[in-house]
Amino acid sequence: MITANVRCRRTGSLLPRASAAALAIGLGWMPGIAAAQDATDATPADPALAEAAAQPEAGGEIIVTGSRIARPDLTSNVPVAVIGAQDLQRDAAINVQDALQELPQVGIGSSRTNTNFLTSGNGVATINLRNLGSSRTLVLVNGRRFVAGLAGTSAVDLNNIPTDFIQRIDVVTGGASAVYGSEAIAGVVNFIMKDRFEGIQARAQYGITGEGDNPRYMAAITAGTSFGADDRGSAIVHFSYDADEGLLSRKREISSQDCFYDICGPGAYSSYSAQGRFQLLDANGAAQNGFNGGSLFSFDPNNNVIAGSGVGFNRNGVRRISTPVERYLAAGMFNYEVSDNLKAFAEVTYSRVTSSSQIEPLALDALDIYDGETQFGIGIDNPFLPAAVRAQVAAYNAAALADGNAATNPITQIGFRRRQNEVFDRSNNNQRDTWRVAAGLRGTIADDWNWEASYVYGRLHDFTSSEDIDNNRYRNALDAVQLADGSIVCRSEAARAEGCVPINLFGFGTASPAASAYVQAVVPKSEDIVNQQQVVSVSLANSNLIQLPAGGVGVAVGAEYRKEESVDDLDILTNTGGNSGNVIPDTVGEFDVWEVYGEVSVPILADTFVNYFGVTGAARYSEYSQPNVGGVFSWNVGAELEPVDGLRFRGVYARANRAPNISEFASAPSETFAGVNDPCDRVTATSTGEFDAACRAIPQIAAAIAQNGEFRYTLADTQGINGFIGGNPNLAEETATTLTVGAVFQPRFVRGLALTVDYFDIKVDDAIATVGRNLSIRQCLTTSDPVFCNNVIRDQNTGFIRTVNDQLVNVAQIQTRGVDLGLRYTRALPLLAADDRIELTGNYTYLMDYKEQANPTAPNREFAGTIYYPEHKATARLAYMTGGFTLSWQVNYLGGGIADIDLLDDPDAAPLNHVGPRFYHDAQVRWDIGEDRRFSFYVGVDNVMDTEPPFLPGTPFNLSPTGTETAADLYDPFGRRFYVGAQVRF
Repeated sequence: MITANVRCRRTGSLLPRASAAALAIGLGWMPGIAAAQDATDATPADPALAEAAAQPEAGGEIIVTGSRIARPDLTSNVPVAVIGAQDLQRDAAINVQDALQELPQVGIGSSRTNTNFLTSGNGVATINLRNLGSSRTLVLVNGRRFVAGLAGTSAVDLNNIPTDFIQRIDVVTGGASAVYGSEAIAGVVNFIMKDRFEGIQARAQYGITGEGDNPRYMAAITAGTSFGADDRGSAIVHFSYDADEGLLSRKREISSQDCFYDICGPGAYSSYSAQGRFQLLDANGAAQNGFNGGSLFSFDPNNNVIAGSGVGFNRNGVRRISTPVERYLAAGMFNYEVSDNLKAFAEVTYSRVTSSSQIEPLALDALDIYDGETQFGIGIDNPFLPAAVRAQVAAYNAAALADGNAATNPITQIGFRRRQNEVFDRSNNNQRDTWRVAAGLRGTIADDWNWEASYVYGRLHDFTSSEDIDNNRYRNALDAVQLADGSIVCRSEAARAEGCVPINLFGFGTASPAASAYVQAVVPKSEDIVNQQQVVSVSLANSNLIQLPAGGVGVAVGAEYRKEESVDDLDILTNTGGNSGNVIPDTVGEFDVWEVYGEVSVPILADTFVNYFGVTGAARYSEYSQPNVGGVFSWNVGAELEPVDGLRFRGVYARANRAPNISEFASAPSETFAGVNDPCDRVTATSTGEFDAACRAIPQIAAAIAQNGEFRYTLADTQGINGFIGGNPNLAEETATTLTVGAVFQPRFVRGLALTVDYFDIKVDDAIATVGRNLSIRQCLTTSDPVFCNNVIRDQNTGFIRTVNDQLVNVAQIQTRGVDLGLRYTRALPLLAADDRIELTGNYTYLMDYKEQANPTAPNREFAGTIYYPEHKATARLAYMTGGFTLSWQVNYLGGGIADIDLLDDPDAAPLNHVGPRFYHDAQVRWDIGEDRRFSFYVGVDNVMDTEPPFLPGTPFNLSPTGTETAADLYDPFGRRFYVGAQVRF
């Protein structure tokens, strides 16, 4: 750790420049001890940066993330957690999301382990502070915005951030809208990139699990130099390549089989099988028992006709726990000192990220093809119909006519459910190209005023392609006839003219390659996304505008213009419902915003009966082009008190805002089949659950109970529940109040020790959310309120839920409260050599509350203590260093809890619903070789104890990506992992 001294204006004493910052930068993650934006985190492992690190800004004034005012100290009045370059080294982090995810302040964002089922954005990586969502977390690079990585959102894809180019990461938790603008309700993640480097550095790394799968590998090179007279210019460029090959669900025992509650295997397999399940129907779609006394028939593995539904399909056999991600990243930083008071700078970033999903072949139902009003299935004259079925159908119809029980044939059609193995598997392939350029000028005026003007342009192009079917072609191919010569052709001459080939769905592998090719969509299924961002900023700051007895008054003012555009263009068949998927319209939208802001820092007392007392404030006015947003005002006030040396109190109260993003206000309603739970499922005449009486009051449910003894859904029934969700052009902004109060303790009597404690309270009002499909169902049962009941559509004959709709509205309220603790201890420990030392760092978050109220009439639901909102979360690392040798051991802790509070009254889920805590241990050994330590070699093991994730089947929990049978985005689904790497500098 490089340590430089800075003259502190407040006390006149010499403060070690790293006395506070070193407690956060370098080895530890220390919330609350802020780092300098312009200070360089150099370590003995990176001597090329040492010279820059040792040069403080003039007067010792630095920029602390969370404020735009240069300050004469190394502290902040808001909690700032810092991950330094050396932390990333000790994590052996290839993707920076993996390191950020270990912070207790960070919730679950999108990642490679939960995006396999997305229609685009597979493998995307986002950050979610305080569990408030990626849309409420602002991501910056060198203090400036970065273009969004998902259509119509503000969520930045961290795949675009090259890990080896990061100097450090500042994580500010709490409302920061007054300083940085919208999306900063939960906080700010600011990536500070390297901007000066001499020489060339190359690194390579390879890792694999203890099971011999999910290999990950990377190679990176960074080069830099100074140029021009007196080295006024500097350039640093970086290129990296890395690949993660993903992991199939069948590679882990816990996820190799479909599961329904705790039943795994054939009993939980999907009813949409590869050989098909067929049902005999009349002209109205009602089942007819015309084959072996029943309405259903299927096929055995030898394609012999059998009665009943047959064997199902194991979807987990082809799904992925994690998606593969391949990245090419290039970045450059360029600076030139035009004069002593004028500097030009430019930042360039380009990334290409490719990924793919893998899920089972299409589950096709006859009603996906036919209208369900006049036609429900294949005609019984289809020539592919097995002879045994044909004979029994003919006999059944003849008997009905002879007995006078029917005027026409009772059986007219054959409904079906069949997996489309021969046609296509629904897997995506996507490629995301991201460009970002930031350029500008900065300088000083009259030695007191620092100014900067910058322009940022970012563009994402995300193209996702997959196969699909054309519904019209499929209907043509199913409508087959047999000619006199025995050949089977499509009935329609027009269809035959365009190449129609009849398709045979009766049995395993019966659809010919030609027929499978014909029914595929002529227009390939695709999603073409373009996000564009432009930001123009000017700022002016003076850290010593007025000299008061306690010090200088600091001010910062500025203005910003930002324009966001997004186009999400889907293929025409998806737009019109002409393929197998849901009807999804395109989304096209844009908005712009003009903003002005100001900050002030006022010292009140210094060197009196207290060491220091001061206050701060910030305000921002934003004018949005969205008519229901318009003018928005954000502000904060704060105070700092240092009564004695080594003890500092701090607090900030803020009013923050978030304007609706393009996806929220511009997207039209689209169809979804995401799972819902009907509380009426399994209700009996005597059951006493919370909703049971209301369920029995529904006539169709009462009739089902009278006939069958209970009202029960089949797996197929639940899988068929759809709904329409979408945006709302009338959305207004979200507002939030945030409070952080804390203390920093650095006792003089224990050198090298620093402790922090911070209480946080964040409340979001008018939160943009859907009412919630499950909540609509429950509230409709208990209140009969049309607000909820209009969203829930039950079948008029059976009582089963068929559709649950939703729409975004400013209706929700979210509140989270808790306490963050931080520990940092470093000391010399002469053990094997004179330069031995140890460093201990730790972070812990106690979540007191996480409450959500979906609307003013809904209950305020407490999620603290559930697995995605653990009450206790911690990380700690102990490092021992001597010479060029470093041994690091890290422990991450996830508190246990309830898996799903909606299932607390479900006795069948009870054994699975309580999840115990998990400890994950990571170890690394590193050698920096040579006097100048130009060569480094390291080996490590993640999840040393091979800790397994809990078993959480997709049904009934609906908490985890289908196919993993665990919350893989929270718990480690890979198991023990080994890695090895090397780094060399020239």
